[in-house]
Amino acid sequence: MTPSPSDGSTDDDALAPAEITDRLDGLEAGDTVRVNSREFPYEVVETDAYSVVAVDPNGHRVTISQNLQSGGWTINEPVFDVEPLEE
Repeated sequence: MTPSPSDGSTDDDALAPAEITDRLDGLEAGDTVRVNSREFPYEVVETDAYSVVAVDPNGHRVTISQNLQSGGWTINEPVFDVEPLEE
């Protein structure tokens, strides 16, 4: 089951968990990523198999982590969209 977006978008806009995993797996430290269509992007500072640590423009650290039972990803809400940004 795909998590329901909380920003007013529809479930049709949500990526499949496998697509989210593929996009997060492709990130490296220094990359910039937008999560769940948030206004400000995050800069990736660290990655491992089941999490991505990033900072927002104000310096707040967040961890995007994978639930090993469901395969879904969370930040402080279910992750439904991940967009790596070009520098």
